[in-house]
Amino acid sequence: MRILIIEPHANGHHSSYLRWLVQAADRRRWDVVIATTADSLSHPTFSALPAEFANIRFHSMQGLNDINLQASHSLQLLRREWSYWKSIERAVHEIRMVTPLDFIVLPYVDYCFYALALLGTPFRGIPWCGISMRLSINGTGSAASTSMPWKWRMARRILGDSNLKALFVINPSVKDMPQSWYTPMLRSRVRYLPDPAEHAGGSSRHESRIALGISDRTVTILVFGSIDERKGIDALLGSLATERDLDDYTVILAGKQSESMRAQMHAPVCVQLRSQSRLIVLDRFVSSAEQGDLFAAADVVWVGYRNHVYMSGVLVLAGRATLPVIGTSSGEIGKLIEEHGIGVTARIDRPPEVTRALRTLQCKDVRETMGRKAQLIFAGHTIENFGTSVLNGLVSPNGD
Repeated sequence: MRILIIEPHANGHHSSYLRWLVQAADRRRWDVVIATTADSLSHPTFSALPAEFANIRFHSMQGLNDINLQASHSLQLLRREWSYWKSIERAVHEIRMVTPLDFIVLPYVDYCFYALALLGTPFRGIPWCGISMRLSINGTGSAASTSMPWKWRMARRILGDSNLKALFVINPSVKDMPQSWYTPMLRSRVRYLPDPAEHAGGSSRHESRIALGISDRTVTILVFGSIDERKGIDALLGSLATERDLDDYTVILAGKQSESMRAQMHAPVCVQLRSQSRLIVLDRFVSSAEQGDLFAAADVVWVGYRNHVYMSGVLVLAGRATLPVIGTSSGEIGKLIEEHGIGVTARIDRPPEVTRALRTLQCKDVRETMGRKAQLIFAGHTIENFGTSVLNGLVSPNGD
C-alpha cells in the first residue's frame, strides 16, 4: 500500500498528527508520500522523519508559503481555500505522474473545507479520508434541534463524495449529531476521533522544578503550545498580579510566541511577575523531552482560550499527565470540563470568575481529585488509537 499524506504546515498539532500517521503506516509497512511546503521541511518533526522511517519520501507543494491561516473576512477565506484546493490538486497530479497511490489522507480538512464542499475533491478518484478540527455540535445544533446548521449542510456535500471513506471529527459533541440530519450511509462516514496526546514521562516533579527554578511550595500553572492572544494569557496574568492571595502561583509560558505576544511581555503586569520570579517564559519550540518535564513540574494547566469552541490537544495532554485545568466555559473545552469534573471553568473576560477558578485550584486535594478524573477520561486518547483508527477508516467499511 502507498498513501499520500497532505500536510502543508508544521505548526501546532499539524506536525504531531503527521508523525503519528507515519508511525501507523510504518507499523503496517505501507509506503508514504508526504506533500508539504519547503518551509515546513525545516521544522524539527518533519526533518527528523527520514532518519526514523525508511518508507517515506517528500513532495514539495508550491504557492502556499505566504498564505495567512487566519481569514478576517469571507472574500479572504474564499481566496485562501481556493489556493489550498489548487495546490492540493497540483500536488496530487504531479505525484500520480510518477507514483501510483492507493489512498490519500488529509489530516486537516479545514484548510479547504468550503472549497471541497463547493468544488468537489481534487483527489482524481483516489479513495481518501480527512480529519476536521472545526466541525462540532454547538448549542444551536444539539440533538434537541431539528435545524441543520449551514456548515453541516456543507459537510453533507463532502460526505456525499463516492471516494470518501471517512470524515473524522475530533470534537466529542459530534457524537450528539441528530439522526435526522443525514441518511444512514452519510452518518456512517462521520467518525468521532479522540484527539490524541503523546505524554512522555519526564523527570520527577522535584527535579523538573529544580531545573526551572521553582519551589516545591509553589502552585505552578502551565500555558503550553503556540503562545498568542487567543490563549487568554492576559486574563490569567492580570488576576495573578492583582490578587494578593494568589501570590503562591507561578506561570510557565512554554512555546513559540507570536510577535504581538512578545511585545506584551513588556507590559507592566508581565514585568512585575517576572521580577517576582512568578513568570517563566520559554519562547521556543519545545521538544518532547522538555514537554515531559514541563508537565511533571506543573500543578494546573491553562486552557482559558478566547473564541475557541473546539477541542484542545493541550486539554488531552493535561489529562494524560493527571493534571486539572482552568478553561473557558464555552465550547468543547467547557463542556468536557463541566461534564466530567476535570477542572474549573470561567468566562475568560470576567476577572472575578478567573480569580475564583484560581482560588479553587489552590487546594491540593481538589487538584489531585480532578487530575485523576482527567486521566481516566483521556486514557484512550493515545497516538496508537489515533493512527489505527484513521488507517482502518481507509481499508475497512466500518472503520474496525
